[in-house]
Amino acid sequence: MSSAEVTALRLGARGLVAALVVLGAIPAYLALGPTWRALTIRLACTAAVVVIGLRVVRGVRRAIDQAPPFELDTVAPAPAPPELDERFLRLRDELRFSVRSRRYFDTVLWPRLVALAGPGLVSPAATRRGRGPSRDTLERLVADAEQRT
Repeated sequence: MSSAEVTALRLGARGLVAALVVLGAIPAYLALGPTWRALTIRLACTAAVVVIGLRVVRGVRRAIDQAPPFELDTVAPAPAPPELDERFLRLRDELRFSVRSRRYFDTVLWPRLVALAGPGLVSPAATRRGRGPSRDTLERLVADAEQRT
């Protein structure tokens, strides 16, 4: 049998069972006393809502399990490694920060330049507003340090 035939047979069987339950419930309802009829209807409706609710919950769970994962829930790919060497990027950032801040130049870059070139390296003059030496001055300092090593 194909799945369509099985589904049609199940639907027919459920319809037949529902018709038999209704046909059996009518005489039972009429045989009850008037004070019990309202309670019986409420209980029957509650049972029907519980059965239908359970079927809906099972169907929703099955649909969620079968659905493909949402794109935002997938694991993000690892970032690509930088194209440039990490040491070069660090030195480039140090030069950039040294131009922006005299304090950074004095505490980070200047001790390194002195360590590379020796104590005879001349410190550049301080500029106004706390900025570090210009790029040309830094280029000259690095060239001097290279000549001494």
